Formats: sequence, C-alpha cells, structure tokens
Amino acid sequence: MMPAVRSTRVLQEMEAAILSGAFKPRERLVEMDLISRYGVSRTVVREALKRLESRGLIRMTPYRGAMVADLSAEEVEELYDARTEIERIAARRILKSIRPEEIQDLKVLLREVEGHLRRKTPQMFEKDLEFHRAVYRTCRNRYLCELIDLLRTKAHIVGYNAWSFPERIEQSIREHREILRAIEERDQGRLEKLVVLHINYSRRSYEAQLKGGEKRSAGVPEPPRTLPGKKAAPAKSKGKT
Repeated sequence: MMPAVRSTRVLQEMEAAILSGAFKPRERLVEMDLISRYGVSRTVVREALKRLESRGLIRMTPYRGAMVADLSAEEVEELYDARTEIERIAARRILKSIRPEEIQDLKVLLREVEGHLRRKTPQMFEKDLEFHRAVYRTCRNRYLCELIDLLRTKAHIVGYNAWSFPERIEQSIREHREILRAIEERDQGRLEKLVVLHINYSRRSYEAQLKGGEKRSAGVPEPPRTLPGKKAAPAKSKGKT
C-alpha cells in the first residue's frame, strides 16, 4: 500500500473511531498503541494526529500527547450559534430546490436510520449522520454542506453526549419525522424551528453537565411535549369531575 493511501486510511479510521465514540472524549491517544492498532509507522500516526487536530477532533498537549477533544462552555456557545444560523440558511434553500423523488429517498433512508437507532447498532451514529447529510445535500450548495459538516464534526462530543440520555433516541426519531414532514409540506417556518430544536437539544444537555450537575438534576431539559406547530393536549384535571 502506498504511503499516502495508508496515511489516508489511518486518518479515516481514527476519525470514525472518534465520531462513533470508540475513542471517548478526553481519552488519551498513545502513539505506541495507535502504531500497534493500525499496523503503521510512527510517521503515519503523527501525520494522522496532526490532521485530526486541525479538524478539532483531538488536542495536542506538551508532555502529555494527544487527547480526544472536549469543549468548554464558551466553545459550545460559539459553535452552536454558528451551526444554528448556517443550518437555518440551508433549511430555507432546501424548500426551493428539493425534488419529489428526493423526498421519497429520504423517507426510505429514515426508516433505515430508525432501525439502527432503536437497535443501538454500532452504525447508529454513522447512519444518523448519513440522514442529515442527505437532507442538506438537497439545498444544492456544496459550501453550505461543507460548513455544516465541519461544524458538526467539531461539535461531535456534544452530539455524542446527548445519546446517553434514554429518551433521546425516540425523541430524535420524532424530530427526524417532523423535519421530513415540514419539507414535504413546504412549511419553511416550521422547518427552521425544527432544525434549531433538533441541534440545540444536544447543546443544552451538554451545557447543563458542564455546570457540574448530574444528567437529570443539572437541569437537563425534558423532551418537549409537543414539536413546533403541534397543539399540546389539554391538561387532565386533578380534581373530581
């Protein structure tokens, strides 16, 4: 295998391991372990680490080496402010350019994604990402898609953390379905609200944990009882009727 091909292969495998959670946030990546794991030279490993650092997936610290990246509260705020605005722009463009056959393809893909999420397969993170990429590709702006991918990658720890909440899988499935329904109905306002809701659940839960509380006691928001555009069910009376 050519050195360049080997280097690319190791980079892709290490990135996939980080994004899937095989390498956990704040986990140290020891060069000798990586050399043994991937069967490559120290030079190839160091090049891969350097490129992962440039993507914001790892951090290099003097005398301590590489560690899977964590994010501060300030970094999370900056990342998600940018993600919110960029994904809103992409959502508006989707409704102008998406084709009927693409909506049908997204429905098929969504059923596949739901199966992976409910079974919690090793591919669930990859499949969830595949669905989001497929949605945003329909905006037909490669630069917007690249920016969305870049920011999502940099914020991977926030999204990964959110999957630790038991209710998140079913909630995420509901949000995916509502996003697709808003696209099919060409409802721009609702689509933008849903996109923001979907990405900001992860942000709120992560920020709550950064403040030092436990998952539920730290004020992590409960899943919304209704999604944007849906009426809440009337509250049941506690008294006798």
